[in-house]
Amino acid sequence: MTPQEISRLLEDDVYGYGDFCWVDVQKEEALDQLTKMKIGELLTFAHLAEPLQVIPKVRFAYYAHDDGWFNKLYVSDLEDYKILLSKVIVSKLHRLTRRKIGDIPDDVANVLMESTKEGLFMDFSKIVRSRVSLRLPITAVGHYQDMDKVYEYRDEITEHKLWLSYTNRKWSLVYHLG
Repeated sequence: MTPQEISRLLEDDVYGYGDFCWVDVQKEEALDQLTKMKIGELLTFAHLAEPLQVIPKVRFAYYAHDDGWFNKLYVSDLEDYKILLSKVIVSKLHRLTRRKIGDIPDDVANVLMESTKEGLFMDFSKIVRSRVSLRLPITAVGHYQDMDKVYEYRDEITEHKLWLSYTNRKWSLVYHLG
């Protein structure tokens, strides 16, 4: 996909698609190099949300079920995932606040990436806004297969130790101890 196509996809209502599977490769020619077995693996992933054995080496393989309630993402290059994560955060914050928001710098994105190992949960419903800043609470929730449990857990979280902050057009991570 071109950068413009990715931007349109980010802005589109993909949740309205129902079950949704998307595979991206670096170059279109890579699709021609997929064997029948690799195509079969991708088709199985598209129908069952898991491969028979292994996802072929593609840039992204993404599956969403039930309006995004359940997602699986396979990534060949973690740098691509870091960029995707950063762009999705900026896009969602822009959509929710209608503010122009700059890109997340690498140092902050690297910490967010490291935090995904703990089961990263960002609660966009609890954004704290002021005239000069936005703060997004982040919590480590572990790894769940049941998103209903994560949703229930969200209501139990009373204190956030980590906040992603966008203040005076600069990104930072703010830790609250205690």
